[in-house]
Amino acid sequence: MAQSSCTMEALMLDLNRKMLDAKDNRELLIKFGQMQNDEERVIFALQLMMKYKVNLNYESLDKNSEKSIQLRAQGNKLFIGGWDYKAVEKYTESIAYATESSEELALAYANRSAALFRIEKYKDCINDINRALSLEYPDKLKTKLYERKGLCLTALGEPDAEASFKKALEWLDKMSLDEDKTKKLKIQLKKFISAPCVIVEIQPESAQYEFPEFETPNSEVPCASDAVAIKYTPELGRHLVATRKIRPGEILAAEKPFALFLMPENFYTHCSKCLQVSMAMTPCNYCVNAMYCSQACQVQAWEEYHEIECAITGPLLLLKFNMLGLFSMRLAILATQKGKYLDKLRKQIDEIDNHKDPRTKGFSADGKLHSDQYSSVYSLVTNTEKRSAPDLFGRAFKAAYITHILSRESNMFGEKLMLDCDALTKNAAATFVGGLILKHQQIIPSNIHSFGELRGLEDYEHGAAAMPFYSLINHSCDSSVTRRARKDHIILYAMYPIEKGEQIYDNYGVHYALTVKSKRQQKLLEQFYFKCECEPCTEDWPLYDKICSYQTQPLPQHAKNRLKKILQKHTKYIDLAYVGKTDQDPNMLNNLLRMIEVLYELVKRPCVELNNVVETVKHYYALQGNRFDVPLKPYEK
Repeated sequence: MAQSSCTMEALMLDLNRKMLDAKDNRELLIKFGQMQNDEERVIFALQLMMKYKVNLNYESLDKNSEKSIQLRAQGNKLFIGGWDYKAVEKYTESIAYATESSEELALAYANRSAALFRIEKYKDCINDINRALSLEYPDKLKTKLYERKGLCLTALGEPDAEASFKKALEWLDKMSLDEDKTKKLKIQLKKFISAPCVIVEIQPESAQYEFPEFETPNSEVPCASDAVAIKYTPELGRHLVATRKIRPGEILAAEKPFALFLMPENFYTHCSKCLQVSMAMTPCNYCVNAMYCSQACQVQAWEEYHEIECAITGPLLLLKFNMLGLFSMRLAILATQKGKYLDKLRKQIDEIDNHKDPRTKGFSADGKLHSDQYSSVYSLVTNTEKRSAPDLFGRAFKAAYITHILSRESNMFGEKLMLDCDALTKNAAATFVGGLILKHQQIIPSNIHSFGELRGLEDYEHGAAAMPFYSLINHSCDSSVTRRARKDHIILYAMYPIEKGEQIYDNYGVHYALTVKSKRQQKLLEQFYFKCECEPCTEDWPLYDKICSYQTQPLPQHAKNRLKKILQKHTKYIDLAYVGKTDQDPNMLNNLLRMIEVLYELVKRPCVELNNVVETVKHYYALQGNRFDVPLKPYEK
């Protein structure tokens, strides 16, 4: 594969310069602006790439023994410094770069097992030891691995510990130790064999929370409660309203994403398929960009999309493609079932495009909005008509470049197509997929949700999720709901009382208490193409540090007395929530939700006490969602 140090930004600048030099820039943008659909736009971009000789060479990210050794050495430094979790991440990266069945791979697994042992991840440690021993692991080092495995089994109270210590003794003569050290180690191993099994304290597994089931499911949206309904007006577009009174804390939906995408900076801490934290992942056998928590995730990812992505993600990353480009490709692969579904999908898309009722656009033949159906994603807003020609052309250029690499590095279009861009424009399968990629690049900024987790006290976004139902909820700078990601679903909770017929609001990332109005309005206009007219914006509510207490509001004294009484336990609940000990008071959540109800009834918003209670409840829910608890200090035992 030819090598290049280009980035997409540099390629785009070079193309613009060439068009300016040829004095074609203005004319071409006018022509591009007249294009009627995304497939035409991608064809146009491919033609320009050919006409102006855009650099189509690209690098790849391949398995590399030398790189694996360097990464393992970096992991060793972190391990010696006591930064075990960071060492695990670096060893995992070393595992990703090691060639299949190599000694480097065995050594990386073995080193990671040492860090896992120190953080008491004994089952994961044993798995890594077994992986190392199944590969070309040096005989002279096997004693230490069998000893570590025996200690793990002892800690877990397993009966096989003795056999592992005996194995350690068998390999002892292969170690390059002096006579004195060999003798001491032999005495230690014999002591382990003769000692009774002692179970040490093991870190508790993450709590498992019941998946919510609705007594009366929604007749149109399988993942939602019947407390909500999809409505449509020309002014509001599709949106959600309450069909009855909704109380704070009520679960309104539990949507499973149509697709998930892991942010590249988390490739070596989270599973590329399910996006869950994993300390003992195994790699894709061919690329360095995908790690998996289980064989099931690895097989499923390969069958669904990774067979196509495997050779392409690396080049795109080196070209500095971000999540937008990578996820837009992933959605196209899933939508077409790796290219096997093109003709049927064309017909389905034509039906959606010609659907007359905007409220039910993208619904399936059974009259329901299914989150696992591509039609639900395809029907989401793109804001194409509101985008400038340069904005659309930049996206089309990226979609065309992705299509070019897809055609050469995968069998997406039946076989690898070693075609130039001009010939590629005549391949109907390639241009159709390119058009889908471009459409996704317009859908994603306005609709894709974060898939996050709690790290310490902070929310952290480690992935993105295509959530077609949640994408229908309109924005408010003071939303009436909150979302929490769990392993397979994102749960939607009501945070305020919502009256029957009232619109339900989510937040698009700009809360009134944290961001000044002008910046909120600017971001919403630039990314979502609307001017926000929610209550905090129309009344220009202050930032958090300027929000008044209920005590300064003109309330009757009996109301203030009632509020003072009901808020008595809030300080205690803040402490419990932020140290993760909410189980110490089984009534904590109900009491907090009752505080919200009473505050919402009596005070005028914004009110600092209402904000504080809401944030405590959000943290309570966060503790029940995805978490990544990483020590801030190095190992000190």
